[in-house]
Order: sequence, then structure tokens, then C-alpha cells
Amino acid sequence: MAHATIAVEETAAKRYPTLDPAARFKRTVRDDVDIFGGMAGPEIDFVHSRFPVPVHSDQPDGRPDIADLLYAVHRYLHGEQAEMRAGCDIEAHAMGIPLFNISKGHLWLRATAALGLLAIAVGAPENRGEHIPGNYQLGWQQQIFHVVGWWGWRDHLRDIFHGAGLTLEELDFGPEWPAWAPVG
Repeated sequence: MAHATIAVEETAAKRYPTLDPAARFKRTVRDDVDIFGGMAGPEIDFVHSRFPVPVHSDQPDGRPDIADLLYAVHRYLHGEQAEMRAGCDIEAHAMGIPLFNISKGHLWLRATAALGLLAIAVGAPENRGEHIPGNYQLGWQQQIFHVVGWWGWRDHLRDIFHGAGLTLEELDFGPEWPAWAPVG
């Protein structure tokens, strides 16, 4: 997961070199939230879902979106524990483990999120021409994407994900919201 967040951080630096690191990371995730969602949680509406985790948000109502959440995870995994005061654990990628579990602001995030972040970096047009050794691949449903051949092909990934015709549902963390407060 830490390597996947760095891949997005580096991609964001190429895409938005004049923005500060937080703004460019979040903007890159928001630009490609459909790519992230297609790979990490293909039936989740990440545009409208909000997360009752005490992390800094630049959303108008202060309720963190997926970009705020993933940036806080990135910082947390790189030693900035103050970014996620309630903590974060990365769970194994296994059937039956939810993508997100939140209790009293603590986040349990399934490692599948790393695949969504890697798909953002691999598909980014800024990364066309990148090279990676070996036979690394990303899988989605019955398709295999060999990373070496997918650098910069974001629009093709979008076509595949959107063509699946999945119904997206907004996540509901209703019981957790009363304990949540915005971070200033």
C-alpha cells in the first residue's frame, strides 16, 4: 500500500507540479476516482461516498471523500501518525473482508485499495513510456492488464470499467457519523 501511494504521489507531481503535495495528490485521485473505484471497489460510488474518519478534508462540508482519506493513509503509512489520529490498519485482500471498516474513527482498509491506486498510476498519461521489470499485472473480473503494456492508457481502462454497466452505491456509515467531527 505504501508503494502504491508513492506511485500516485509521483504521478501527481508530474500532473500538477505547481500545487502543494496534498492538493496534487487529492486532485489526481479525484481526476481518476473512476479508475480507482473500478479496480478497488467496482460497485462503490466514490464520488458521493464520505468517510467518518477524523482526517483533514477540503470538501465544503468537511466530510472526507476518498481522496482526503487516501492522502491521510499515505501520510500515515509514511510516519505522519498525526494525519490519522484514530489510526489505520491495512487488512489482507481476502473474500469477506470489507473494503472499509470504520469504528470510532479508526480505519481498517483492505489492501485492494492499493490496486486502485496502482491503476491510477499505471493508466496516467503522464506515465506513458514508464518501464517495469517482470510480468507484473493488475486483474479485474476476467481481464488481466499486464502493467508493461498499460502505461498511460487511462481512457481504455475507463472504457472497460464503464462498459461493465455496474450499479454504483454510495457507502453508508450512518452509525459512525455522530462520533465524527471535522478536522481543522
